[in-house]
Amino acid sequence: MLQDQSTIARIGREAPGDPLIACILFVAQHFGQNFQRGALSALARDERGFLPFHQAEAALDLCFINNERLYARKVRNLARDLPAIVRRTDGTCAVLLEAKDEQYLVWEPGAALPFWADAAAVEDSYAGQAVAVAADPTAIRAEERPWDEPAKRHWFWGEVRRVRRSFYPVLGAALMINLLGFALPLFTMNVYDRVIPNKAVSSLWVLAIGALLAFAVEFTLRLARSTLLDDLGRDLDVKLSEKIFSKVLNMPLADRRGSTGMLARRVSEFESVRDFFASTTIVLIVDLAFLFLFLIMIAVLAGWLALVPLAIIAVMGIAGFFLQRRMMQASLDNQADMSIQHAMLVEAIGGAETVKSCAAEGQVLGQWRRMVDTSTRTQATLRRTGAAAINLATLGQQFSSLALIIGGFYLFDAGKISMGAIIAIVMLAGRSMAPVGQLAFLMTRGRQALTTMASIQQMIDADDERRMGSSALNLTIDKGDVAVEGLSFTYPGAAAPSLTDIDLRIEAGERIAIVGRVASGKSTLGRLLCGLYAPDAGNIFIDGLDSRQHSPIYLRSQFRFVGQDAVLFSGSIKQNMQYCAPAATDAELLATLQSIGADRFMGRDETGLDRGTGERGGQLSGGQRGFLTIARALASPSRLLFLDEPTGAMDTQSERLFIEALDKAVAKSQTLIIATHREAILQMCDRIIVIDGGRIVADGPRADILARSSKDAAPKEPAS
Repeated sequence: MLQDQSTIARIGREAPGDPLIACILFVAQHFGQNFQRGALSALARDERGFLPFHQAEAALDLCFINNERLYARKVRNLARDLPAIVRRTDGTCAVLLEAKDEQYLVWEPGAALPFWADAAAVEDSYAGQAVAVAADPTAIRAEERPWDEPAKRHWFWGEVRRVRRSFYPVLGAALMINLLGFALPLFTMNVYDRVIPNKAVSSLWVLAIGALLAFAVEFTLRLARSTLLDDLGRDLDVKLSEKIFSKVLNMPLADRRGSTGMLARRVSEFESVRDFFASTTIVLIVDLAFLFLFLIMIAVLAGWLALVPLAIIAVMGIAGFFLQRRMMQASLDNQADMSIQHAMLVEAIGGAETVKSCAAEGQVLGQWRRMVDTSTRTQATLRRTGAAAINLATLGQQFSSLALIIGGFYLFDAGKISMGAIIAIVMLAGRSMAPVGQLAFLMTRGRQALTTMASIQQMIDADDERRMGSSALNLTIDKGDVAVEGLSFTYPGAAAPSLTDIDLRIEAGERIAIVGRVASGKSTLGRLLCGLYAPDAGNIFIDGLDSRQHSPIYLRSQFRFVGQDAVLFSGSIKQNMQYCAPAATDAELLATLQSIGADRFMGRDETGLDRGTGERGGQLSGGQRGFLTIARALASPSRLLFLDEPTGAMDTQSERLFIEALDKAVAKSQTLIIATHREAILQMCDRIIVIDGGRIVADGPRADILARSSKDAAPKEPAS
């Protein structure tokens, strides 16, 4: 289904400058697939603000378009997989729709319609990267799969499948390494049986040169295997870490469980899964597979003596099974201990000022010592069990050598094998049992990896804000009128609701103050209006439509929330400002800072926009942090701005200057809502809403509410 010219022109307007986004929009239109375009804004961008090509699969997943990474060095190898998005040598992208008679039907950003291009020209511009695309038949079967169901591609196995071809040379190298393992035993047997009895010096050196060549090839293959596994692991690390961290960032706040430190620990544990399934296991499985080949060679050379290492391997396997059960329990305990330690470490370092202010260094250190003491006991159990497994493997190898030599003597005495064969089977048995000694570790790490995988899977299965909102309507907020009906909300784990049965109407451009006691629900109302949380009951309508029809990411770009504890990230003032306005120039950022008076403290520093803020804004005062967080929210246009206690950390003079500047900085069409307990800031608001116990108890013009407050003998400040 080719697009008409007007549709393609619209695609160009919706993705100005970003070739990959333009190609993805074209493909979505080509297949008639609807999706929330605001979800693509959550993907990582390069330094130009463009979507890098390695993000193509993630973007296509969000658009519910089937896709698969193609590994083809030549365009002609893509012909059977078209249509496909391809990366070109100049850094741009194009869509190849079909191939016919040495030509390709191509669409590129900026083109009015798809056009036929000569195959040679397409080949010359091809950069060797492509992603095949296809319509998702299940996306239109609403009764079988709602459009917003999470993608069924597994977070780990899907990435392994993507790079499955990279495993082939690793397996080939492992195969050759094990085959070359026969070189030394066969060399030894031939020297003892043929070279020494016949004093064949020339044969000795021929065999020695052959063995040395085998050693050199094996050494090279081991290096190559290690390099391939490192490259493969690095590729998987980048993709998996980005996928998991992206999931963490786009998980609804209500779905987050556990402390920040424990969540961070869980995110970092994916490396153990990758290392086990994509590195350690491959080598050990191939070695275990060759175990039987070595035993067959022993049987060929010494007959029934192959039963000796086979029996020992069986005993070691059984012992390893029981040892791994003990190791697994200790490993799980150690994993839990390390997560708790990590959580405490993050909290103690982040709250160092509080610890010192409370003179609680000794108390915190005592808790840390008890945690370390517990974890070291668990680690000691792991080490003892691991040492037992190693010692058992050593004992098995020693017993195997002893039994083979004794058995070999009787076979030699009977004239059935040679002395060289006895030495060879001892060497082969040692080679065959080497991987068996790691069975306990392998089984323990395997179960641990599966446990970690299940833990991460719970996080992956959580709702994803990029997939929320109506896919059929790519809505925009044109005005910003808000209607709240029957709104109720309780924070996860809380016993009492924060808001109950809230009804509210807000016209675009209003300036509203929300006042009330501590924990009355002021901030919670702002979080719900701005899409940070979803209500438990009731509805929020924006311009007459349910707010849930909007992508939460787009909604928050239009309804800005600035909390009283808003965070500044480690970096410069410019970097922090660009979180809300990534494309803003230095002049635009400076103008925003000047509009609310934040340039006053910047002018005292020669670094200007490059001034560092420190972790969580620690290098700035509370008032300066407040100025910057509000300036950050004003750096890009929005329909509504909710400020939670914006002047709470300011002195009287700074508050007065801030109010004057904010009154001018906020556009007349922009709705301003301020949650406050400071009386001065009420003067810039036309309407006051009073909340108490999670309910609206008063709502009206400022003069009426203040007059009623005075009449009821309330304190001058609207809230205590």
